[in-house]
Amino acid sequence: MLGRGVIIAAVATYLAVVGCVMWPADRAPAVRSNTYDETATETSHGAADAVPPGNTTPHAFTTTRPVPGDDLAPAPVPAEGLARSGLPYCGVAMQVQRVDLIGEYEKSIDEIAALGADTVSIVVDSRQENGSSSRIFIDVRMTPTPEQLLRLIGHAKAKKLRVVLMPIVLLDNPRGNEWRGTIRPDNWNEWWDSYRQMMHHYSWIAQVGGVDLLVVGSELVSTESRADEWTRTIRQIRREFKGHLTYSANWDHYNRVPFWDQLDLMGMNSYYKLGNDYRVAVGEIEQRWKDIQQDLLSFQRRINKPLILLEAGWCSMRNAAHEPWDYTRTDQPVDLELQRKLYEGFYRAWWGNSGLGGFMMWEWPPGEGGPKDKGYSPENKPAEQVMRDWLAKPRWQVR
Repeated sequence: MLGRGVIIAAVATYLAVVGCVMWPADRAPAVRSNTYDETATETSHGAADAVPPGNTTPHAFTTTRPVPGDDLAPAPVPAEGLARSGLPYCGVAMQVQRVDLIGEYEKSIDEIAALGADTVSIVVDSRQENGSSSRIFIDVRMTPTPEQLLRLIGHAKAKKLRVVLMPIVLLDNPRGNEWRGTIRPDNWNEWWDSYRQMMHHYSWIAQVGGVDLLVVGSELVSTESRADEWTRTIRQIRREFKGHLTYSANWDHYNRVPFWDQLDLMGMNSYYKLGNDYRVAVGEIEQRWKDIQQDLLSFQRRINKPLILLEAGWCSMRNAAHEPWDYTRTDQPVDLELQRKLYEGFYRAWWGNSGLGGFMMWEWPPGEGGPKDKGYSPENKPAEQVMRDWLAKPRWQVR
């Protein structure tokens, strides 16, 4: 009861301080129609489409321009030893997109701990209407409140799990092939101010909850060249959150991110093509990863940041080796054996690599998974046992 009282008090204080940054409901963008619409040539993760009952008012973040000052100075980073302390993070990701399923998410956290993972990645979303929108909002029908999010973080901590908090931006009504990696806001200044307000929201929660690693952005490819804005953003987050920071780059764009020097880890997803079709062997998958590692780890050593793969996972479908990003191909048959081989090849290639600061397996949603499930979940499938076997092994030293 005491812990819950502390959370409620903290949330009340937070709302009193930042409540004024929310726009009234009539200024908010329209309600979503499709959570996640990523193309067959980019990363896709299959967010839940159901809209639970409850408050139906989205809230948009204001756009107040920061006062010029030292915001453009590079954000300080911890000493090298501190940045590597506690590594590697060996965890599993969980998207939290239903405010009426908090108890089910807690069960998922219990299951993740029972797998042998030492970390859970909690993925939460903010939204914008489409690729040209200049304001970001949180839809309270789907995104957990500060109290609910702190409850999940506290539950994970009670299970002795470290916590990664990964806010992402979703497009409610994408036009054509738009996704968050291709946004072109009508007003970039407003968009950045709105983004920083959103990250302030999550930075505060992360600090109060004792989150270990906060992801400052995910797959925002079209924003990455705006280094000054990212510097301002990272400096703000550093003032508010004292744990590790990373960014989740797209697998084909990690070497064009100009602000790695301001972060603690080099983060990215990992939706590489690993075979020509479902007949690929485990040895071939392992070798493909080793080929990928040549350039990837060379870059990692050059920037001197441990690598963390924030999304490592494959659907249980026959296209998973050659189209790992495309969960939408539901015409493909279930292929549990291919998913198993992809898990085994991944662990053989990566486990114990001193440049790897961690991985988050994508993903472990509420539910039972099982042999008829075509999604990313390995639950009650052969891939689950592969993951259990590897997570039982000793961790390695990250250099």
